[in-house]
Amino acid sequence: MRSRAGTGRRAGFTLVETLAALAVASSIIVGAAALTHHVAAHFDHGARGVNEAERFALAMERLSRDFGAASHVALKPSGAIAPAPASAPGKKPEEQPARVAFDGDGQSVVFVTASAIGAQAALEEIVTLSIERAGESARLIRRRRPWLGSRAGLDGGQPRDEVVLLEGRFDISFAYARVEKGVASWRDIWRGESELPRLFRLDLRDPETGERLSPGAEFLLRADAPAGCASAKAQCLPAAKKAPQSPAPRRAPT
Repeated sequence: MRSRAGTGRRAGFTLVETLAALAVASSIIVGAAALTHHVAAHFDHGARGVNEAERFALAMERLSRDFGAASHVALKPSGAIAPAPASAPGKKPEEQPARVAFDGDGQSVVFVTASAIGAQAALEEIVTLSIERAGESARLIRRRRPWLGSRAGLDGGQPRDEVVLLEGRFDISFAYARVEKGVASWRDIWRGESELPRLFRLDLRDPETGERLSPGAEFLLRADAPAGCASAKAQCLPAAKKAPQSPAPRRAPT
């Protein structure tokens, strides 16, 4: 009988070595996946931060152009005109100053501007800025419509071209100021006035702490007087007082 050939040992891995190699490979794969996830998350966070910063800068530029080109236009009264109160004989009744086309409170503002933003922008437009809530986020929305004249007022036409300037988890509010002797007096409502506010402020606050997030978001309204005030001798502002005229010199008797 032929003897059975002896079984020789072959090169390979044992079960323990295979399990150890599998554990090391799994650790490397899990570490690489975690590293990729963190890198992608940080990149997305950075890109989102850059986009929000660019969006905020564009919104500030848009508001600066709108308020910088605000027009001082007076609204003409519509409907029946109430009779003027009786005045003393020989004295002319005081003329009431016309209301300016500007209406704003803490959540919305409507005014006339000549910023002419966009290819289809009119020479003068009515711009509406409003704050709207969308869940936990607040949105600052800009709309516009053509300015149809003083008699049509701020209510003529339907706003269009809706643009979301800002959106985020913060509180938004508006404020207006009149500057007298270099001091700004702020208020939450500017309505029925005969002149434009000198300053407009956009407040962005943290909803939990109330801390202001945009301390420098103040805009100067350059057209704070009607066009007739371009002359240095004009006395057209409601608050302006005419300088007392000196009496004519008397002639010496001859």
